[in-house]
Amino acid sequence: MSFKMEMEKFFAKMGKADKKMALALEQPKRGTGELELLRFTKKVRVKTWDADGFCGVTINGSYTKNAHILMLPGGAYTLEPTGRSREIAEYFAMEERMRVSIFQYPLAPEYTALTAHQCLIKAYTGLICEYPDDEFYLFGDFSGGGLALSFLQELRDMGNLPMPVKTAVVSPWLDISLNNPRIKIAKKTDPVLPVDALKAAGARYCGPLEPDHPFVSPIFGDWNHLGPILIFSGTEEILTPDCELLAERAGTLEGTELIYKKGAGMPHNWIMTASKETEATLELISSFFQEEHMEF
Repeated sequence: MSFKMEMEKFFAKMGKADKKMALALEQPKRGTGELELLRFTKKVRVKTWDADGFCGVTINGSYTKNAHILMLPGGAYTLEPTGRSREIAEYFAMEERMRVSIFQYPLAPEYTALTAHQCLIKAYTGLICEYPDDEFYLFGDFSGGGLALSFLQELRDMGNLPMPVKTAVVSPWLDISLNNPRIKIAKKTDPVLPVDALKAAGARYCGPLEPDHPFVSPIFGDWNHLGPILIFSGTEEILTPDCELLAERAGTLEGTELIYKKGAGMPHNWIMTASKETEATLELISSFFQEEHMEF
């Protein structure tokens, strides 16, 4: 493990990152503006758009291919995207020459999962209409990963929109209730995620939906016929027990290729830290998206 990642884990523990996140979830900041045009590097072209008033941006590097990532940033369905989400999108656009659209879907507590899904359908439909020659890929981290997997199931059930070619998620929130008994053990090594605060945030996001509804807990949905899916989680985070539970079903699925990569010693959502491990993970995701056959 790189020195930078070791230091990130050390400071997360010593700085009580879980308590800071709990406070942020109780008092979420709004209007942080991390997706504003002027915040992006001048090396990419940026176009803004909206779906029912919720903002999105599409960025292009030089000589962009017709591969198009729809990126759903994490934040426990409550926090706005950080600058790292923007930097990751810039990486895919500049280094991998893929078009990237980031959608800031509706967040709790102002909105619930029903509104988030309604707006995401409109955003995806609009992108397909505007870029009819593009092949779409779905990418999300943390709650964005959970939403991506819920959305994938919804698209399959709707049957009137093209499915993403492939999906990749990092540290996805698969069960909004966090009731897996193995989470109590995992919590001992997770310095980032506050279980009780996440449960409260998840309840706000559920709104009228039951916690086992696939819109909020994709692990309880139908996982057949979703195409290739690449999932990452770290050995030192509370979301890994549910990822392991899902991975156990991989061999029983029809029309879904589930690839699970567990990062040894990795903390929650490590791609939010610029490091050698993050570079390797993003390269794997890019290769997964763009290669027809790849050994993992």
